[in-house]
Amino acid sequence: MIGLPIEVLIRILRSINSNSIDSLNRSCNGKGECVKFGLFRTGIVFLFSFCLALPGASSGADRRERAEAYLLRVARIDWRIRRAALKDCPVSAMRPAFVLDARSAYRAVKEARLPDLPWVIGFTDMAAAGGALVPGDEIRAIERIPISQLMQGVDGQILPEHILAHIDRMVPQASYRLEVQRAGHVRSVDVPARALCPGLTIVKQGRRGDAFSDLHNVAITTGLLDKLGSDDAVAFIIGHELAHTIFADSRKGPLSRRDKESRADLYGAHIAACAGFDPGKAIEALAVVRSMNVGGLSLTHRPYKVRQQAIAQYLSVRPDCQAAFAWSRGEK
Repeated sequence: MIGLPIEVLIRILRSINSNSIDSLNRSCNGKGECVKFGLFRTGIVFLFSFCLALPGASSGADRRERAEAYLLRVARIDWRIRRAALKDCPVSAMRPAFVLDARSAYRAVKEARLPDLPWVIGFTDMAAAGGALVPGDEIRAIERIPISQLMQGVDGQILPEHILAHIDRMVPQASYRLEVQRAGHVRSVDVPARALCPGLTIVKQGRRGDAFSDLHNVAITTGLLDKLGSDDAVAFIIGHELAHTIFADSRKGPLSRRDKESRADLYGAHIAACAGFDPGKAIEALAVVRSMNVGGLSLTHRPYKVRQQAIAQYLSVRPDCQAAFAWSRGEK
């Protein structure tokens, strides 16, 4: 965990897996002051379940535009990080490189019961931008199974992550056949998939500068995203939390919590470098987290200065991106 202890949030995150997507949706929708965003389930494309406060003065289009900007930014960073981390992951997942949104992710539209098909809002792998899909394409079916059979959630709510959960249960394949609707015309397209580290990344609305994870998933707050000035810094944060999922740090083991956090710091910088980001921004990222969490961290983390010095020392030698990540307490 990057910032302050948030054991309650971690317990919530642990409930988010292929059998309990709806639990997050209910926890958000039941509060009355937020809307739910669901994109990219484990092993498919990045899922971002995102709760946004409903400012009275802003329009639905404004909220959607803001939310989609968060989704696309994090999805593209996460795609690169998970590709670079593949050699360290115990399992892999095949993921198409598109990002989805749906009208049902927004309360006002959901309550109006308007027709809903998920649509493409962008791509995580920019090489896919010139492929068969274009932004605005609506997904009607996957492998000949209508979307309506895959997206039915609690209370009849239509959620795009049900599509992705279905793909997750399929035998991994190099491409997926989609039926899409574009400008009123229906066509079939084959969408290629790439092997990545599995897992789900969540963008959560909140002013606190924090990121956290469990055995399966990663989350980062909008407050932290707003303060991190560069994608390089965000890459370190995601890499840090991904380390916790790769090494199953929420389980008991021989390492102390502080050692696990130290390993995650170094892995975050390591994998950011291997993904083509500037790993030196890790030091700046920790400074941002510190500034947003006045009063320091819990006893589970070493002091910020010690963490920054350890990262700088690690980066003094170029990371070996061809080999699996190695770590021992004696190196710290």
